[in-house]
Amino acid sequence: MSGSDDIDVAECFDYIIIGAGTAGLVVANRLTAQPDVSVLVVEAGADRLDDPKITTPGLLTLTYDDPQYDWSFNTVPQDQLYGKSVSHSRGKVVGGSSAINALALIYPPKSSIDAWERLGNQGWNWDSMAPYYRKFHTFNRPSEETAEALGTGYIDEEIQGKSGPIQSSFPEFHGPLGKAWPRTFKNLDFSLTSDPLSGQATGGFSYLSTVDPRTWERSHAGSAYYTPIKARPNLCLLTETQVQKIILEKQSPTGVIAKGVSLLDHGGRSQIKVAKREVIVCAGAIHSPQLLELSGIGSSRLLRSNGIGVFIDNPYVGENFQDHPMTGMSCEVIDGLPTIDMIRDPQVIQGATEAYQTSRQGPLTAGFHSVASLPVVEFLTEEGRTELGKLLDEYLQPAVEPAANPPSLPTQYAILRSLLESPSEGSIIIGMGASQMHFEKALQKDIYAITEPENYVSFLVALAQPFSRGSVHITSASISDAPEIDPRYLSHPLDIEILARHMQYIPKIAATEPLASLLKSGGRRLPEGIDLRSLDSAKEHCKRNLITNNHPCGTCAMMPVEDGGVVDSRLRVHGVKGLRVVDASVFPMIPRGNIQSSVYAVAEKASDLIMEDWQGHSSLAV
Repeated sequence: MSGSDDIDVAECFDYIIIGAGTAGLVVANRLTAQPDVSVLVVEAGADRLDDPKITTPGLLTLTYDDPQYDWSFNTVPQDQLYGKSVSHSRGKVVGGSSAINALALIYPPKSSIDAWERLGNQGWNWDSMAPYYRKFHTFNRPSEETAEALGTGYIDEEIQGKSGPIQSSFPEFHGPLGKAWPRTFKNLDFSLTSDPLSGQATGGFSYLSTVDPRTWERSHAGSAYYTPIKARPNLCLLTETQVQKIILEKQSPTGVIAKGVSLLDHGGRSQIKVAKREVIVCAGAIHSPQLLELSGIGSSRLLRSNGIGVFIDNPYVGENFQDHPMTGMSCEVIDGLPTIDMIRDPQVIQGATEAYQTSRQGPLTAGFHSVASLPVVEFLTEEGRTELGKLLDEYLQPAVEPAANPPSLPTQYAILRSLLESPSEGSIIIGMGASQMHFEKALQKDIYAITEPENYVSFLVALAQPFSRGSVHITSASISDAPEIDPRYLSHPLDIEILARHMQYIPKIAATEPLASLLKSGGRRLPEGIDLRSLDSAKEHCKRNLITNNHPCGTCAMMPVEDGGVVDSRLRVHGVKGLRVVDASVFPMIPRGNIQSSVYAVAEKASDLIMEDWQGHSSLAV
């Protein structure tokens, strides 16, 4: 329905936010701080704020591939992965993906955010964004024992958040593996160079988690941004209610305005809700482009082929998909060393559960906390720099760039080249988790399943600045049909060149003390038969054992429309009045590291932009 007669009698709100996830709840919180502003938030998932699978840090993998918590998207078969379809977990609850993710609070470098401004987004640089990276969180100082064990002396408390809703902390439960991690990188001459929140840091370190040390429960958008303000009379949250489309209306031959949304509630009833000021799409990098296309914003050819009327012809909606593709290996640890694999024993999980429930202690209080950001070590020598130059010259020719990618791609590639050529920039994120992983599997629940009898530690290698670009597009005119997700993993040849070389460095890390003494000599390695001795064998490993770090972004890119943009630098959809997108889909380039911190920061800045625009009555300017 799009006629004015249908929506005049519908319930009205100043703002309608689509998605009660990481970004949506930040915006809802900040807007409703003004008592005269009414906000409706529409969420397809349920309110599970008190669910132990969400609140308990150590149970984080139990939500994966469970339709009560997870959208459980799957990509199309990937050509470079021998036809493998890769599973993507996205939060389907109040709190969104911040309620089911791995709790990692890792900040991007200055270069990642400055790149956004270089792509035509004035004011989107590190200096302007740094206050928002501090605004969303509160840093909690660890105990002296934990600080010494995990090497947290790099923290500069002056630049950490002091009053934000999200609580950040280091785990007070940690074992020999976590203690060995920063010391191993010190012995590799890759000690952390500075606090990551300074905007410039490489090396190995123990990272902060989104866990509230007062309760040792997950701190996420639902618990931190929504729960404290849910009683506000100017805030309404509808759960288990799905937006079918955004209601658009032509105002002139070239003018389009967003009037509201068409909903389907949990009882199967259709409803119309009117937005007097704006509709704000916060549905994430997969659902946001899907909603725009279902509403008539996208490639005219695609829309017409699915029987959808065209309001705005923009072929870049759903393009520019980026992610952090990941691979790795698992190594058997020495006998007697505790790892998460021990929960296969019913007595162990019972004891851990009792410790958590009675005194908030034990392994269930913590998630993973070991990470490193490194350049390609092979390219740090003079010979290696020459090899890097040859690879860049060979693979960054225009003929290699797929025609479907945005016009800004040459600029994006120039930025990526400069980062690769800098020895102070990391091109990979290496993580460590005290459990076995099965990288050859497709589903998230199978990747983390404890199927082998031994205890393991896993090394995860994620490409930080990928060259490959993919897409997300509708397959029908119905919101019920999942969109087609095609990341085109490793489609750009530089990605496999970089990832494979980093993978070859893992045995060096594993052979370095003090970590080396914790791995069983002659112990098993997973996947079976892993061979990293040659570059070709490492490439083969990457292709057969690639998964996702669950960081999709870029599909409603913030750029000038002529460069392939979907939203402008104030996150307004090009060509439409009263419509914005606020989530990871607006990232024009993926930042290095876990994207949770950047989603919070973008949402905080977006909230200020929205309020500024309305106070200046310019929010409807295109």
